[in-house]
Amino acid sequence: MAGKDDLDPMRMMREWFVKSEQMYSDAMTEVMGDERFSKTTGRYMQETLHMQKMFGEAMGQYLANLNLPSRAEVVEIKERVTSIEATLDSILVEMRALRAQSASGTSAAPKKNPVRTKKAPVKDA
Repeated sequence: MAGKDDLDPMRMMREWFVKSEQMYSDAMTEVMGDERFSKTTGRYMQETLHMQKMFGEAMGQYLANLNLPSRAEVVEIKERVTSIEATLDSILVEMRALRAQSASGTSAAPKKNPVRTKKAPVKDA
């Protein structure tokens, strides 16, 4: 007589799933271990990268015809704006430090009048 566990549908489903997964894993390991597969995959990747490059150039030309910036130009502008913002931030920090020093009455170096290197011309009377 068949036991109650022999007809458990969830157990049968799990066993089928594990066996299917193992068979798929074995088949993919065999396929990926083949030299032809790696060469084909390499060529496919090269062609995909070439198509992507050509599409990028064509899109850049299309955007230029529409007088719109390309992605590379937008990224370049973003980097330049970020650099400008960093410079402005450092200038503001320095200005705040100088303002704080002048408010407290201390300064890093006493102010001196500039040294005169030329003498004013003498007027004849």
